[in-house]
Amino acid sequence: MNISVVGLGKLGLPFAFFLASFNNRVFAFDINKNISKQVNHKKSTFVEPELKIYIKKYKKNVFFKNSIDEVIDETDITFLVLPTPSMKNGSFSNEYILKVLMKIAKKIKTKKKKHFINITSTVNPSSCVKVFIPFMERNGLVNKKDFFIIYNPHFIAQGTTFNNLKKPDILLIGTDNKKSEKKMLNLYKNIYKKNIYKLLNLTEAEITKLSVNSYITNKISFANYISEISENLKDVNGVKILDAIGNDRRIGGSYFKLGTKFSGPCFPRDNKSLSFFSKKIGVNNYLPESVDKVNKKQTERIIKKIKFFSKNFKGKISIGLLGITYKSNTNVILDSQSYDLIKKINSKVLKVKKINYYDNYVKRKNYLIGNNKINYTNNIKILVKKSDIILIMYKDKEFFKLKNVIPKKKKIVIDCWNLIKNLKKPYIYSQLGKIN
Repeated sequence: MNISVVGLGKLGLPFAFFLASFNNRVFAFDINKNISKQVNHKKSTFVEPELKIYIKKYKKNVFFKNSIDEVIDETDITFLVLPTPSMKNGSFSNEYILKVLMKIAKKIKTKKKKHFINITSTVNPSSCVKVFIPFMERNGLVNKKDFFIIYNPHFIAQGTTFNNLKKPDILLIGTDNKKSEKKMLNLYKNIYKKNIYKLLNLTEAEITKLSVNSYITNKISFANYISEISENLKDVNGVKILDAIGNDRRIGGSYFKLGTKFSGPCFPRDNKSLSFFSKKIGVNNYLPESVDKVNKKQTERIIKKIKFFSKNFKGKISIGLLGITYKSNTNVILDSQSYDLIKKINSKVLKVKKINYYDNYVKRKNYLIGNNKINYTNNIKILVKKSDIILIMYKDKEFFKLKNVIPKKKKIVIDCWNLIKNLKKPYIYSQLGKIN
């Protein structure tokens, strides 16, 4: 099948090559021409496992074009994998989608052939029915004749994109007509052998996308709530409690572990967007608002622990962060737990002389976050040597190397993810979910 993909960012580029791996001819476009140059040299600046392998194996099936007109010429279905930035009120901006739809509308007029437009970006509920379809109609096109809008978001996390695409739990297909539904099922039947399809109307699919991620944030915030209760009681371990709760089949252990706040490019903003939408239609938004409040409190918990252990040292302390991105296999720092922590460290809260970090997925070195300069170290041994208090900020196998580094003097390790156990002296070990 000939398929076009517009938007080749952190998710769009892997998605294009995933489609190409099933013998589809993929016509790709992005305003950033450097992406196609990098791919042509079998390189990519994106930190995404398997992407280089896919580029090498399936490059022959991906054709980079210089304009949207060219990709529309070659195909009858286009996936829009475009950014929808969050606005101050929590809703998503449709700016980039509408700019592309304008160009597609002009091309459909001249092409005079029906075109299926598949929106995969996360959007506000009712966007397809109340914004995108009327927008195309105002540009002289007839819905379900000249164009077909489909909402088909994927549940993808950076760092595990290909695995998420290969083994999704569900595949949402939002349509308002049988032709679009048939088109999508014909495309996906060559990719997925199991019946994972959830066929919904456009608005139902938009709400479902937000709701899945928002429900996960509920679980994370509740787990953090139990974790905080545990670390305020003697002889109580939050890890054991959460494990026991997660073994109840009605609840499940997924996302029900010890950890930091939910962060990254999806969970926080999807929760806020659902809150905005529910308020807009007259439904109280107490639940997502409360979840967000619990989440914001998690940084204060970590600062409280740092403050407690800083008494072990005279004068100002040096902090070492194992991980400044929001998770393994991604270079996204913005809104990560470390990012939030660094921004909130000031002289009134903590007496800190230096903040060091080690992160295998970040290429930059020393730079500012808020008012704080953070200092790059190129291995864990140097981080330990330069830091008094070391924090494990996400799970990564690289951080197990900490066990092999034996410092000459006392070091505090605050393990936010229950990752490492049995650290020997002179380490003093502490974890979230357990009293200091």
